[in-house]
Amino acid sequence: MDNNKFNIRKFNIVQILTLLFKKPNISRIDISKLINLNKASVSEIIALLIEKNLVSEIGTGVSGTSGGRKPILLKINEKAGCSLGIDLGIDYVSFLLTDLNKNVLFYDYYEEIINKNNVVEIIVKVITSLESIFKDYEYGLIGATLAVHGRVFNNKIQFTPYYDLDEIDLIKQLSSFILDVNFYLENESNLAAIGEFENSINPLNNAVVINIHSGIGSGIIINGKLYTGFEGRAGEIGHIVLIPNGKDCPCGNKGCFEQYCSIPALLDDFNSKSDLKIRTIKELCDLYNSNNKNAIDSLTKNIEFMSIGISNIFNLFAADNIFIHSEITNYMPDYLKLINNKIDTIFSKSITILPNKLDSKSNLYGGINKCIYNFFNEIPDKL
Repeated sequence: MDNNKFNIRKFNIVQILTLLFKKPNISRIDISKLINLNKASVSEIIALLIEKNLVSEIGTGVSGTSGGRKPILLKINEKAGCSLGIDLGIDYVSFLLTDLNKNVLFYDYYEEIINKNNVVEIIVKVITSLESIFKDYEYGLIGATLAVHGRVFNNKIQFTPYYDLDEIDLIKQLSSFILDVNFYLENESNLAAIGEFENSINPLNNAVVINIHSGIGSGIIINGKLYTGFEGRAGEIGHIVLIPNGKDCPCGNKGCFEQYCSIPALLDDFNSKSDLKIRTIKELCDLYNSNNKNAIDSLTKNIEFMSIGISNIFNLFAADNIFIHSEITNYMPDYLKLINNKIDTIFSKSITILPNKLDSKSNLYGGINKCIYNFFNEIPDKL
């Protein structure tokens, strides 16, 4: 097969796999119409994918208005392989294993201070613990996406302000321990945006996901595609200057957004004016709900700063939807409403602010999607 024909065939295979992933339970004739490929080519590719246990026939659909044979419905074979997303937080690890239809096989979360000296061991331990699950799948573990709280470019960590993972070549080190797994690195906010976009019932043509943890980052969807900008630098909204000549930030600036609205900044603000010292957002929200003056002051100031930051982000991107991923929403249900009210009061704007739609696993699901799409792109070379 010449190179041009191979590329066309590869493109068609990837198109069909992607379509079945996004729209399961469709027939060969549906595929033919949706990707504008003749029936014979579709049937030939489907036969190959079934032979390789990548696609399954799952029964018959409804015949057309003219009658005739009922179409056979198809879907991705979930037993073909497993996909893994790992969130490497500053002080925690969470991971999600799914099959190729994103059915959850295993999820876990635990607290752990992460650094360059233990991160490889942690990841190897996670994968080893899941081996008894994915070893029974045809293609095993098809990939693992690592969500990094920092800037990533070309599958390398460029900058991590709150841990030292930017001082090692993480993929290279992992590859020396685990030879047969494809690893992908991505900024955790970008993965959260992918997760929200790929799993949304309604189209998210233009959306911004704001992640509030030890710092503040964002993932940006423009015209249905993730926007990462020059060298992956887009989305670093935590380092937009909110207060000129304000608090020092590890990035080198002063007065950055995350120095006033990140989780540590919020807790520090409360502790700086209270004799009662707290460590968690739950404690702060409990105090707020019991009318503690210092808690009310800290959260009221946080809401005002958040409204300014979000309004600025809206002015930049005019996003249809802005998602706020923050632990605060778990303990303070009206948090987003209060921010919205403040925006309306100060800026007279109607902005749609939404909570995390995936049970705080958006970045993990984004990593799952990244693995699966990369797997589909590699499949034609293996057939």
